[in-house]
Amino acid sequence: MSSNYVKSSVSRWLRWFALAVVFSIACAFLANWQLNRREQVVKVIERIDRNYGHQRVRLEIMVPKLDDFKLSRQYRKVWVHGHYLVSQAKLVRNRPQNGSQGFVQIVPLQLDNGKVIVINRGWLPAGQSPERPDRIPAIPRGDLYIDGRLQAGEGPTATNTPPHQVTSIDLPAMAKSAGVPKARFYTGAYLELSAESPAPVDFPPKKATRPDITEGNHLSYAFQWVIFAIMAFFALGWAIRQERLHLRAAKDPTFVIRKRKRVGDDDKAAEDALLAERD
Repeated sequence: MSSNYVKSSVSRWLRWFALAVVFSIACAFLANWQLNRREQVVKVIERIDRNYGHQRVRLEIMVPKLDDFKLSRQYRKVWVHGHYLVSQAKLVRNRPQNGSQGFVQIVPLQLDNGKVIVINRGWLPAGQSPERPDRIPAIPRGDLYIDGRLQAGEGPTATNTPPHQVTSIDLPAMAKSAGVPKARFYTGAYLELSAESPAPVDFPPKKATRPDITEGNHLSYAFQWVIFAIMAFFALGWAIRQERLHLRAAKDPTFVIRKRKRVGDDDKAAEDALLAERD
């Protein structure tokens, strides 16, 4: 075996080894990404389990600052008293539920202390025209006691929407639309309606239910990426060994490369022997 051939082989296998290392690093990043996604989902599940069981409290206890909201308090139940700013009601577009397209109805509620918080009254199915529900429930007027669960506000809304419709629960935009100064408007959180008292006379939208979230397959996917990384080096080692065996067989005619038996080879050999005996 010439030294040039040895150098060429070593150089080639080093390149393959480097490729295996790069592939393994990519697998490690993907495995870590899946673990991070699982961690985020687990945190949400724990938050739901922890906060759904608490008794309701006053809004001011959970959200002392109008422009701030701690995500750890998401889904906590609070109560407020006030009246709806009916003329500022809007529909949030593109809110699917159980495979059906629809909207959610949001309305600012002015509290007794003059502050305003947005209430998500619930979900409405799209009508014969996907641009709006067939029927929009009337919003109760007068003073109300409201129970709701805290949610963080969403990002900016698109502007090219039909009148009284938005694409997200953008609280600063709602404050501007309602003409309420931010100093009196909750721009960090809103409420998902649980109950209204007195109960609405008209049919109510479908209230939000407890989220049904599972961990998913993130953990198994992470293990799969780790296995792929290990397999890359096993495949590299197997290929190097096969090349060495074939080189040895080419150099030594008496050397025979053993072949692994495949599943069913023994049965096939027995059948062949039986046919030979019959012949």
